[in-house]
Amino acid sequence: MPKPLRRLVLNFPGFETTTSVHQIERLTAGGAKTAALWEFELKSDEINDLPSEHKTVTQFTAAGDDWQTETRYVHFSWADIIAKYESVPYPKNLIKHLPAYLGFFFDGSVSKYRKASKRYWGFTIYPILLVILFALIAWFGAGFLPSFLGGSAILRFGVAFIVFLILCKVPGDNLYVNLSINDWAFARDMCFSSNSEIESRYESFANQLLEEVNQSNADEILIVGHSFGSVWATMALSKAIKKDPAALEGKRITFLAMGSSLLKIGLVKSAGFLRNATKSILTMPNLFWHEIQTKTDFVSFYKSDPFEPMGLEAPEERLVIDRVNFKNALSKQRHRKMKKSMYLAHRQYILYCDKPVHHDYQLRVFGPFYADELAQNNELAFESSHLTPRVE
Repeated sequence: MPKPLRRLVLNFPGFETTTSVHQIERLTAGGAKTAALWEFELKSDEINDLPSEHKTVTQFTAAGDDWQTETRYVHFSWADIIAKYESVPYPKNLIKHLPAYLGFFFDGSVSKYRKASKRYWGFTIYPILLVILFALIAWFGAGFLPSFLGGSAILRFGVAFIVFLILCKVPGDNLYVNLSINDWAFARDMCFSSNSEIESRYESFANQLLEEVNQSNADEILIVGHSFGSVWATMALSKAIKKDPAALEGKRITFLAMGSSLLKIGLVKSAGFLRNATKSILTMPNLFWHEIQTKTDFVSFYKSDPFEPMGLEAPEERLVIDRVNFKNALSKQRHRKMKKSMYLAHRQYILYCDKPVHHDYQLRVFGPFYADELAQNNELAFESSHLTPRVE
């Protein structure tokens, strides 16, 4: 058997409070399904959780008839930061976080989102439309109780406010109102560098990234940014190359951005730090950027260039933007279920596929191909003798 392909995966997850251990368990379970789909074997070591270092690590070994891949998977965790936004009790969280969300309207960011991606603009205004609808229902509903209210405008306002809060909580949670507004509050703090924990975590991630790279003999480094993870990965990588430029020189690096929220922060006027960080990593001659987008995902900038709206440009020979259709990757049952939840659709990038497709995330983590080669040749996995995808 030829020499194993050694891969270092540095994964920066999105906005979810799921523990890093559970996320790797989810990856492992999905990897087993991927292995069956592409007909190879997959083994995993015990998960090593390192909370003091804000990372969780495990080792995978994948093997086919004539190939073997050894993957060190490093999952960087910021779920504890998310939890502090999510744990604010209701209705305090709504009262506290709603102004931060509205700030994106007042500073002109929402109009920039509309120009970059109309679908993302729809996601942006979705919470405020529901909030306005709930407010109107509450106000006019309270107007149907004149005898009880005695014609008092103050009492009517009080009843309307209570009904409004109930609506924002009961149907609101099912419609992701509070989750979305918490997400936007976090984004606002990120834009203005107003949360010291976020700033210190950038530094921690950069140091851990350097440590992983310096200790690795990997043939390729795959840096993964899902959703907000693309922002964390960009900041960590830019700080890492500033601390030690030589550490990453000559390495084969692919930056895999899936459902990226880079423009969510990068288009805000105050976030010049992210635009500068993005510019610095785009100058790396050994970094290949692969962007995956899908029309099904309202929580990402579908059909947008990841850099042009920020006034940046990536070398064409080191950038691939794939626009994919999850319908081609999932069973009818899973696809129907996914379409009922915009957050499940947003998470599908990192979940397993039911059908063999070129954009399979687990194939990039465990498979026998370099990530940049897969990005540049969508048919590589199907044409290669290394894999025999199962087709039902």
